[in-house]
Amino acid sequence: MPNDEIQLELREIKAGDRLTGLSLGDPAFTPLKIFAQKHAKNYAEQMLAKSYGVFEGQKLLGYVALVCGQIEVDGGEPAPDVGNARFDYKHYPAVKIARLAVDQRYRKTGLGGRLVDFSLGLARDTIASAVGCRFVVLDAKQQSVAFYEKNGFRLIDTATNRARAEPVMFLDLKGTPAAVAAQQEPPQIGV
Repeated sequence: MPNDEIQLELREIKAGDRLTGLSLGDPAFTPLKIFAQKHAKNYAEQMLAKSYGVFEGQKLLGYVALVCGQIEVDGGEPAPDVGNARFDYKHYPAVKIARLAVDQRYRKTGLGGRLVDFSLGLARDTIASAVGCRFVVLDAKQQSVAFYEKNGFRLIDTATNRARAEPVMFLDLKGTPAAVAAQQEPPQIGV
């Protein structure tokens, strides 16, 4: 294949989009494929989640689904290390990355990291500028923990969380570099 730049578009997944052909490889990621194909559009119509895809023409290469979330402070566990955040409630406001998937043929191209950057920029520049929202959270599959750590997320360091099959990770929007905000342009990938 020639090493040409392909043009990608990052946009909200819409009703007319065909979302077949996303190949995720590992069977543990099958629910991510099913969500894109069967639930993303319906959840958007119901105002339950917004999903954004990276497309090459009509082909979906990866996506991220965002919802409202929170970090819950359990009375039996120490509060998560959230820097200087002091909040008089049991739940810290957050945006949740509910789903993130990249076609296996486009992994290790930076596409997943760019979807994370897009999510952080949207959370900081649009959501947190309009309402109180300090964190981005997610439930990480064990095989994805290192990817999220590389992108600035940390595990909530409690015994309960460490024992979970999909531990909760968080990123403090106040502590992230300004360069991450509003990175909404998809990468140019050489193939």
